[in-house]
Amino acid sequence: MTSIKKSRRSAGVVYFFGALGALLWGYDNGVIAGAMLFIKKDFDLDPGLVGLVTASITLGAGAGSLLSGALADKLGRKRLILLAAVVFSLGIVAASLAPNPAILILARLVLGLGIGIVAVSIPIYLAELAPAAIRGRVGTLTQLMIASGILLAYIVNYLFSPTGDWRWMIGVAIVPALALLVGVVFLPESPRWLVKHGREDEARTILAMRIPADSVDASVAEIHRTLAASKGSWRDLIQPWVRPAVIVAVLLAIFAQLLGINTIVFYAPTILSAIGFSDQVALLNTIGFGVVSIIFTVIAFRIVDVVGRKKLLTRGSLVMGGSMLVMAIISITFGLTAGLTGYLAVLCLVVFKATYSLTWGTVTRVVQSEILPLTVRGTALGLAEVFNFASTFVLSAVFPMLLAGGTGLPFFVFAIIGIAAFIFVRFFVRESKGLTLEQIEEDLRTRNRDSAR
Repeated sequence: MTSIKKSRRSAGVVYFFGALGALLWGYDNGVIAGAMLFIKKDFDLDPGLVGLVTASITLGAGAGSLLSGALADKLGRKRLILLAAVVFSLGIVAASLAPNPAILILARLVLGLGIGIVAVSIPIYLAELAPAAIRGRVGTLTQLMIASGILLAYIVNYLFSPTGDWRWMIGVAIVPALALLVGVVFLPESPRWLVKHGREDEARTILAMRIPADSVDASVAEIHRTLAASKGSWRDLIQPWVRPAVIVAVLLAIFAQLLGINTIVFYAPTILSAIGFSDQVALLNTIGFGVVSIIFTVIAFRIVDVVGRKKLLTRGSLVMGGSMLVMAIISITFGLTAGLTGYLAVLCLVVFKATYSLTWGTVTRVVQSEILPLTVRGTALGLAEVFNFASTFVLSAVFPMLLAGGTGLPFFVFAIIGIAAFIFVRFFVRESKGLTLEQIEEDLRTRNRDSAR
């Protein structure tokens, strides 16, 4: 019994540090929401520059995800996470010391590189390390860390808001960056990656720590069968049996952003200020958003392997679309002003944030890391993340100008996208709960081999 508890504690530490890079991802996304209230005053930024400074991180993230996708199957998951820790540390120092908007944009591009790397490496690493029975729960750690990072950023923003010291708001992130830099050294490599690169003894040792000893041989044999069936390359992404999974992964990434989440993460204080709240009260309210996100991510952690992926995605898209439709109606009819309609708008944002954390924010990357074949998993997930960050960039750059115009159009568009996301998941996403990665891949092969006949 003692050895089992020790093994579980050891696995928990591995999963924690394996996902820690996502905390920096969340922090660097969330910190700009509060810091921008003071950056735009110091640098006298117009709405266009506000959008560019905010969205520049997503350009770097797109490049980072492409780089990570190309390197994930060559360097391994662990080395990529280590690389991300170094990149994050450099970007944090540069952004906190930026003397002008140009340097700040460049620094946020570097931070984006780190985000792009962890966006690919962490979901793959956790999916390949966790046993099938708890893979969904382990996969939710990515979103839990992102949500925790955003909440930490909101708290730091609020604490420094009386002085308006945005440089310290950004600079605090160096603490978790250094923790990741140290912690990742002690992480094991993915057993599936090790088998692929001829290091089977190491893979067996790691598998024995995660699954019953009498299941190791079968697991290794299953990995070998999967590897023997195909050789990964960019060309494989368009192979008939692989292409459906790649398309689903890409569209999940696009919908996850077009639903509107990052406009709320990046611009929640700006939206609240537009409603009529003071800067400090707006920042305090965003802490509430962060707490809600943590609570519902934890709930998702408990239910994702029980309820299933597909049900959470379909119901979540409808609830989020409904909350954005109410926001659109409020904006068009009464405007985002203080009073009853303002508080109703805040309630809509809370519902949206809670639902996203419970469903799309948590489940999307779990599904992507599960459905993509092993030999192209890194490359395909990198491609999906490029579309993810491209969608984020467009929304983040355009949203402040639309909000400044007082229009409810963006919220109405988000509502329509919610309906489209429901239709997409309902008809094109298959349930993967409880299946091993090898079973999911074999099912993909069988279905598309049969359909090609």
